[in-house]
Amino acid sequence: MRDSITKHIIYTARRSQLCVGSRLEKYNITAAEEPFFMAIQSHAGAAQEELTSLVGVDKAATTRAICALESKGYLTRRQDEQDRRQKRIYATEKAMQLGAEVKRELLQLNDEILSGISAEERDVLYQALLKMEKNLDRIKR
Repeated sequence: MRDSITKHIIYTARRSQLCVGSRLEKYNITAAEEPFFMAIQSHAGAAQEELTSLVGVDKAATTRAICALESKGYLTRRQDEQDRRQKRIYATEKAMQLGAEVKRELLQLNDEILSGISAEERDVLYQALLKMEKNLDRIKR
């Protein structure tokens, strides 16, 4: 009998996070901050709650990552003009300049991780992971 698929997914996720952290260390971006750094590149002006949903983590993790990225000069928070209680988050010029380079690093890592896996196998894997994500969305935490 095979080991649990979930066990292998968790192991792969942990190892890939270590690789992401290692690759982005030179930019002073951690693996925990990376999804927020990338999300804000394409979702300028998102609210913190929107980023929490986009990245798929809890509010506390979002707060930690946003505070860290802000202190590093990668993002800024501005008060929403319509809703003064809401803050909108934007990438700084510094983050925008690094965005394409960071994305290239991540795509290269992705290619290395998928090395030796055929296009057909990648497609099957991708479709299976999408189905698993939908299943997880249905499961209560």
